[in-house]
Amino acid sequence: MQAPQTKESTFVQHVPCDLCGSKDNAGIYDDGHTYCFGCDTYTAPQPDGEGFTAAPAAQGKKQKDLLEGTYQALKARKLTEDSCRKFGYQVGVDHTGPIQIANYRRDGVVVAQKVRGKDKSFRIKGDGSKLPFYGQHLWGTGKKLVICEGEIDTITVSQIQNHKWATVGLPNGCQSAVRSVKDNWDYLEGFSEIVLMFDMDDPGQKAAKAVADLLPAGKARIAHLPLKDPNECLLNGKTADVVNAIFQAREYRPDGIVAATDLREAISVADAASAITYPYERLNEISKGLRPGELVTVTAGSGIGKSTFIRELVYHLHQLEVPCGLIMLEESTKRTLLGLVGIHLSKNITVDRDLSTDEEIEQAFDELFPPGRQMYLFDHFGSSDLDIICQRIQYMVRALGVKFVVIDHISILVSGLATNDERKLIDMAMTRLRTLVQELDIGLIVVSHLRRPEGDKGHEDGAKVRLGQLRGSHSIAQLSDMCISLQIDPENPDGDTRHLHVLKNRWTGETGIAGSVTFNRTSGRLTATEDQF
Repeated sequence: MQAPQTKESTFVQHVPCDLCGSKDNAGIYDDGHTYCFGCDTYTAPQPDGEGFTAAPAAQGKKQKDLLEGTYQALKARKLTEDSCRKFGYQVGVDHTGPIQIANYRRDGVVVAQKVRGKDKSFRIKGDGSKLPFYGQHLWGTGKKLVICEGEIDTITVSQIQNHKWATVGLPNGCQSAVRSVKDNWDYLEGFSEIVLMFDMDDPGQKAAKAVADLLPAGKARIAHLPLKDPNECLLNGKTADVVNAIFQAREYRPDGIVAATDLREAISVADAASAITYPYERLNEISKGLRPGELVTVTAGSGIGKSTFIRELVYHLHQLEVPCGLIMLEESTKRTLLGLVGIHLSKNITVDRDLSTDEEIEQAFDELFPPGRQMYLFDHFGSSDLDIICQRIQYMVRALGVKFVVIDHISILVSGLATNDERKLIDMAMTRLRTLVQELDIGLIVVSHLRRPEGDKGHEDGAKVRLGQLRGSHSIAQLSDMCISLQIDPENPDGDTRHLHVLKNRWTGETGIAGSVTFNRTSGRLTATEDQF
């Protein structure tokens, strides 16, 4: 629409338009009329004939003239003229150039128009508050309603099924899907089934789940398409897939709810031991290995060998070509790598660097990390902020392909938080970490300290480790799938033998002694006692 012509009026200045929210798209003229080039709103001159006053456009009478267009087939979209006419989808021209006009009706009357320009920009003319679904005026109550993400997809789905089933569209895209559903709740209650056919991209599917969670139980169904959206399916000759998607859409169940009948085939398959193992045979017999989606806690008294056990475990996983990420908060990345190279050399170079030459260490490093086999470490520089740690874990997994993450240890992870209540901090940290394990489907190995037992005998003197002694919070035991402790031999507390105990085993339920390991001070290795080093 062109600006209405006024006799001998002269542009004075740009002003804001309260109707569309633009800062300077409206112009005010010396005879008092205003015109907004953003939303095509014209305001007539003041009736007293006084001419120009420095009032913004919105202070005059707002004339919400709607645009006029024509009906024609949209060949680029394979939509017929009849389909466009049925839904009130027009084409036209305004000051920006060619436009498409989607008319929104309430009680049979056009109350708003969504105007699409050639640059795919959108603007609303008329009353854009609490818009009905696009095409809502065409359908009353019924058995099945299909909701699409936009006007073009709405017309597409309706045309594919010869306008048989009620089909409507979100007025403001998937980002406002939940709000649109709430605004039109009474209308939706008139249908027994609601099929959500949103775009197949991540925003569309997240919106579909959010809407499905909002709708009454049993009413929502989420359709799945072979291509991004219904119109793309139409353009590629996959109309049958759209129809099938409507009628094959399964009743939506929130995450975690599974029908027993869906598991018929799964229960007939025996659960095999994991191909990802611990470096110790007896521990594997009890645990059946390590699995993604599980949280393992390793604990022991102070100075008993937790870090040595973790290094052996990480070295073993690396040799199995399992991508690992290490968050070792008690030591530098250099010391961590030196320890792993020492294991590879079977020399305790973290204690005595002179046990190997520089050439031997560099050669061992190259053998440990050949092209294509990587390990990732978090260079914390003293930072142990929980949010940062969680972000780094997500990056390691999603961007770098890490499958198992080690955190040593949980108490340092919460030490920097702004409260002195360690129990609550560990509760919060373990809950966050448990959520990450499930969300990312990773294996997480966490090192935890112990509370000192009652009495004179500490864990370093051979006192037995119990699950309730995990330091700070019961959430460590509750949220872990596996808890493993290293215990000193009570018969020889000064010796180098450690007994492995499984304190918790959610996988098989078996707990108890899981073998013994001995630390060789020369090689720096922690090996099963029955092994000959």
